Amino acid sequence: MQEMSASEGIKAGYMQAAILAMAVVNIPLLLAQFVMGYGVHYGWWSLEISSHVKMGLVTTILTMLVHTTTMFYFMGTGSAIKEEVREENLDLEYLRRARAFKGMFFYALFFGMLLIMATAMLGGGAHSDLLRPVQPVGQSFLSRVHELLALVSFFVNMYALIITPIYLTRNNVLLDEVMGTNPKRAEAVPSQDDAQGAEPVEDTQAGE
Repeated sequence: MQEMSASEGIKAGYMQAAILAMAVVNIPLLLAQFVMGYGVHYGWWSLEISSHVKMGLVTTILTMLVHTTTMFYFMGTGSAIKEEVREENLDLEYLRRARAFKGMFFYALFFGMLLIMATAMLGGGAHSDLLRPVQPVGQSFLSRVHELLALVSFFVNMYALIITPIYLTRNNVLLDEVMGTNPKRAEAVPSQDDAQGAEPVEDTQAGE
């Protein structure tokens, strides 16, 4: 059994602390940027479009950093679990559990990154009118697409950031079970030789 060393445990703790710290900063930043966009559009405050664009760039970079760091952390711990299960002949249920909850979590992280990148790129084009000029009446087509993507991106990324601590906790529980002193072993499968060797005994007992 290869238990996690003290240094590895400290590094994992630092990684989790960094992920949670960035998520705590990212959630209010996403909310502020979302509200700022509507404030600029409807003139609620005396905000310039350039402020919204700059804040959007910062928010996009931080969101990407949080999600990519989280994904790499889970991929690293997943590899450690897979190696431990293979080397120590542990129950394959550990791998199934890891794949089940990490798969759903990764979908939220992946689509969150795609959506916020698309929102930022189209938002830059919409506000500077580099791709399509503003129509005389109402919003331009690009501005409407940016607004729709901003809505979807906001909710998907907020969901991904809120569930991050939940999945970190689940991952820690799974790591404790796999790396602990008494993990569940895989069930022993009898070999063909054992099965054949047992047959004559059964025949002898039947003859008696």
